[in-house]
Amino acid sequence: MHEPAGQDEYGSASPFDPDDLTTLNVMGPGVASNDFEKYAVAVIIVFGALIIGGLMAANLALGHRNGFLYALGGATAAWISGNALLLDRPRIYAWFVGIAAVMLIASTITLVI
Repeated sequence: MHEPAGQDEYGSASPFDPDDLTTLNVMGPGVASNDFEKYAVAVIIVFGALIIGGLMAANLALGHRNGFLYALGGATAAWISGNALLLDRPRIYAWFVGIAAVMLIASTITLVI
């Protein structure tokens, strides 16, 4: 017996018609079109964290306290910018990305000089 449209026997909404189980795993042109974007964001996050963490570790290993603090500030600004992006605040995102970039450049300069 079929349940009312959009609900299963427990009352949960389901986007799938039980009669269409044969086509459930078929990918259409509009389905999962953002998979590459998700992987790109994951790569950016992982390598960004590695770079910032490496910059912090290098400054700690060489005893550059100011460079470490700049890298820590850059990591914090990058973290805040990620939250701003999740909350759909593009201007705040842009500002914090800029702040993070400036602080990480300052950390690199402190490390090199």
